[in-house]
Amino acid sequence: MKWLIDEMLPPAAAAELTALGHEALSVTEAGLGGRDDATIYETAVEQQRVIVTENFADFATITNDRIAAGEPCVPVVFVRKRQHPRGPALAPALARHLHEWSAANPNPYPGVHWP
Repeated sequence: MKWLIDEMLPPAAAAELTALGHEALSVTEAGLGGRDDATIYETAVEQQRVIVTENFADFATITNDRIAAGEPCVPVVFVRKRQHPRGPALAPALARHLHEWSAANPNPYPGVHWP
């Protein structure tokens, strides 16, 4: 699966996902650090990447607005850091969680997902 890890999550999660056989980039690696959420979403659409974020409010709104307008959309996976270990253990735990989710959902529909 192709992933785009939002900047509020550790960039190391992208490397961990790549080690598990995925194609993953952090927002920072993609040159999108500090960019607005609409630009991040559009990049994910262009590259056909699943967005991983904690930012439910903004990305759910963007996704719903795009669906309503008939615009191209991607899956957006919402995660909560507090449900994973803190510190350096967060990135590998998050990557394992997403890897397991992707195995159970190999073709996720464009829209909102709560793994």
